[in-house]
Parts: sequence; C-alpha cells; structure tokens
Amino acid sequence: MLEQWAKLREKLARDRNLGVAGVARKGLRYLRELATAPLYLRAVDSVGEGVRTLGKPRVENLGTMHIGRGTLLRSVNVPVELATGAGGTLVVGEDVRINYGVSIGAMGSVTLGDRVRIGPYAMIIDTEFHGVYDRDTMPAPRPIVIEDDVWIGAKASIMPGVRVGKGSIVGVSSVVSTDVPPFTVVMGIPARPVKKLDPEQFKKS
Repeated sequence: MLEQWAKLREKLARDRNLGVAGVARKGLRYLRELATAPLYLRAVDSVGEGVRTLGKPRVENLGTMHIGRGTLLRSVNVPVELATGAGGTLVVGEDVRINYGVSIGAMGSVTLGDRVRIGPYAMIIDTEFHGVYDRDTMPAPRPIVIEDDVWIGAKASIMPGVRVGKGSIVGVSSVVSTDVPPFTVVMGIPARPVKKLDPEQFKKS
C-alpha cells in the first residue's frame, strides 16, 4: 500500500500545473481505480497489488487468469475483454496498460510480459475459433507470448502461435502472424519488419 501512495504522490506532483481542483480530481480517480479493481476482477485467480480498473472490463475465466501488480485496464469507451477457455491460461505481467476495446482470448496460453502497452481495439487470440472448412470445430490453440516492454498499436491483431520479442513495436492495424524479433518495429498486413531499435537507447529511456 505504501508503494501505491508513493505512486499517487508522484502523479500528483507531475500534474500540479492542473491546479488544485484538477489535481484533486485525478487523485480521486486514481483511488477509485484501485478500489474498483477487486470487485471488477473478482473472477481473476490472482490480482497483484495496485492493479487498477478505469471502467468495468468483461472477464470470462473458465481456466486460469493472473494479473500482475500495477497493471491498468482502461474500459473508458468500451470494455476490455479478457477470456480463458476450459484449461486455458492468461498471464498478464506487471505495470501493463490495456486500453479500451482490447480483446484477449486464451483457449490455451497467452502470456504478456512486464510493461506491455496495448492500444485501443487490439486483439490477441491463440485460436481462430473456427476451422476453414468445418466451422463447428475449433482449431487447437497455439500459445502466444508477448515479451517485456512491447508496444502494440491500436487495432493490431496478434494471431495464434506468435512470439513478439522484447522491446518491439507493432504498428497500428497490423496483423502479426509470424514471430517478431526483439527490438523490431513491424507494420502492415501481414506485419513485416520496417525498423530495428537500438537496445542501448532503449535501456536509457
């Protein structure tokens, strides 16, 4: 709890140019986000300290779900959707930011590392849910791993069986169907590498 008060003080210090009323509103919102998380995420197996919910997400947990400390789910316009199937596992790391309209479906296994950022309406699913010819049969899930410090742009799709390497960026509306190397920017449909990032600069940021 002391850590959360320290974070709140840091936020208020950064926002002091908003004036007393603005700072007070942000402080109250932060506390409300902390208070609502245990209620809104009660179907989650384990929720770390300082997890926050801005608005109410939709959670359907038929398997196992874990959310790491300091994570924020922002369901401000439309809900974040988190789902696991029977026997599925969803693991969300620490200090992750999941924006409104994001859908994450783990029928097998989806893992998000620490400090991952996911833009609005992105989709992360480990199965296509319907076969190409037999639409009544769900294909076997293939695990997805999003490593630490990845940034996924708005409306991007991460498809089954993909690993996105540490520090990489997925461009807006991209469809990622193959692995992304660490510190790489990918864009397009299907997503292709367009730039390499400097890991040393990344460490300094």
